[in-house]
Amino acid sequence: MTDIELTIPRSTVSLFLPLMQKGVVIAARTGCSIRQFICGQLGISDAYLDQRVQTLFLNARPVDDVDAAVLEDGATLALSAAMPGLLGATMRKGGHYAAFRMGISLSANTPPANAPGTGRVTLKLFNMVAREVGPGLLEKGVGVDGSDLNRIAGNHPEAMPQVQCTRVDGKRPADPAASVFLSLEGRPVHLTVRIAEPAPMSNETG
Repeated sequence: MTDIELTIPRSTVSLFLPLMQKGVVIAARTGCSIRQFICGQLGISDAYLDQRVQTLFLNARPVDDVDAAVLEDGATLALSAAMPGLLGATMRKGGHYAAFRMGISLSANTPPANAPGTGRVTLKLFNMVAREVGPGLLEKGVGVDGSDLNRIAGNHPEAMPQVQCTRVDGKRPADPAASVFLSLEGRPVHLTVRIAEPAPMSNETG
C-alpha cells in the first residue's frame, strides 16, 4: 500500500468527498457495537450519532439499534442523515415505518461470528454526514483506491495546482499531485489529507 499525504485548502475539500460515498477503509477494533466504533474509535459524539445520523446500513441491511449491532472485520457500514420521502422514512433507524422492512433489517439477536479483535471496516458516508464528518476522517487517514484519486485529478484539473502532495511513502515527491495521482492507478493507497486554513488577515495598515 502506498502512503500519500496531501495538503489542500478548505475550498477543495469537496473534491475528495466522493471518496466517502464510495467507501473508505479504516483500521478498527472489531467485535464491538456500532456505537463503540463510531463514538469510541472515530471520535464522533453520541449526540451526533443519535440526532444527525438517521439511517445506517451494516452490510447492506438497515440498522435500528446501534448498541446491539456488532461490527466485524470486513464489514461495510453506511451512515446518512435523514433521507427524503417515504423510502427515507422507512429506512430511518427506529422510525415509525421500520416495521415495513422487517424482512431486510439487521436482527439485534444475530450473534457475532468473531471474537473482539482488530480488522478493517469499509465506511460509507452520504449527504450532510459526508460533508460534516468526512474532512475529519481524511485528516486521520483512510484507505482508498488510487484509481479514484486519479479520477479526481482528471475531473478537476483546474483545482489540482492547489493540491500539494507533501509525502509519498515518507518522501517529498518531485512531481505535482496530478502526476502522483496518475501513478497510483489501480493501487491501494493510505491517504491522509491536511486541510490548510487561510492565514488571518493583518489589521496593520502601515
